[in-house]
Amino acid sequence: MNASGRKLIRAGLPVLLFIVAVAGTLLLIQRGRRNQATAAPFHVDAGDNTPGLTEGELVNLPSLPSLHNQNVELKSVKQKYLLCAFISAQCANCAQDQPFWKDLMKETAANAGFYVISIDDNQSAVEKYARAYEFDDLPVLFDPAHQALANFNIRFVPQYILLTPDGRVVARWNGLRRYDPKQTKAIDKLEGLRGRI
Repeated sequence: MNASGRKLIRAGLPVLLFIVAVAGTLLLIQRGRRNQATAAPFHVDAGDNTPGLTEGELVNLPSLPSLHNQNVELKSVKQKYLLCAFISAQCANCAQDQPFWKDLMKETAANAGFYVISIDDNQSAVEKYARAYEFDDLPVLFDPAHQALANFNIRFVPQYILLTPDGRVVARWNGLRRYDPKQTKAIDKLEGLRGRI
């Protein structure tokens, strides 16, 4: 390579590195914004007054895909109530509530449609999570378009919402049996509903 070619490479190399650095930075910023927009904005909160839906509030019930490749129209539930357990595959503690989900579903089947709804948009992650904690045989839905996250105003998981079939909130409470003494009260509420629904 002649001297002028080397000069050209030396002059162009910083420009090329600058372009790569800018492109990389823009890509990281864009990925960060996307992750910020789609990351589950949840936390486990033991307080009863964590922001969210209130009793009597009307929710626009979405249609969500299940892990069994079916779309479930939540507004088409025929029972007297709709009981939703909101979780996230990013919340290992959420699965502590799993042992009584199956019993709850059996006991309330005549009066309540029961769904475990993951606020995650990644079906594969939700499938792995459900298999790992042995509840993949339950009606597990996930949220690729973030409809449930928005419509149900989910700010923390695990969270339970009991609704009428038209989407009116009857009750809302936190989950997790062993996480915090205050949350044990929330589980008692859920178990107390067994006689009502």
